[in-house]
Amino acid sequence: MTKIIPSALTLANLLFGFLAILFTFKFELLPVILLILLGMLCDFFDGYCARKLNAASEMGKELDSLADLVTFCIAPAALVYVVSLHEIRIFGAVCCLAYVCCGALRLARFNAAQSHLSGFVGMPTPLAAIMVLAITALLPPLGSGIGLLVIGMLMVSRFSFPSLKKLKAEVPAEEY
Repeated sequence: MTKIIPSALTLANLLFGFLAILFTFKFELLPVILLILLGMLCDFFDGYCARKLNAASEMGKELDSLADLVTFCIAPAALVYVVSLHEIRIFGAVCCLAYVCCGALRLARFNAAQSHLSGFVGMPTPLAAIMVLAITALLPPLGSGIGLLVIGMLMVSRFSFPSLKKLKAEVPAEEY
């Protein structure tokens, strides 16, 4: 029964991402941001629960990446297009497609070759989603488009990013 908990959290992540997309097209932006953040919370805890409950599996890893693709790639790309990039139609659409493709490549690369590493190679998709939310709020359309391309390139880059899931707080012995 405990093996269901991580998958339920992953499916909640997927649900929040899908709902974010639906709210995007209704132009209800605050719920979109909250849903993406809720998806992020579920994404953190699904992996945590899988490790703690000894419930990690290949299927769970793949399901997690599919949910992440929706919540952290497709939903933010839809948001930035509806809010800003629709003003520069073709370039805006190309930037969104590039971001989604880079996110998919990043997630596939992680599953195929990097899930055993203690950190990340390439920007993790949740961080990328937060950055997309920020550029959507702060930059004009052209800046958002260029920012989206840069974030996409960072996801498929070879730059190292730390994993917050695997960091352990170290308390000096004298503080016990």
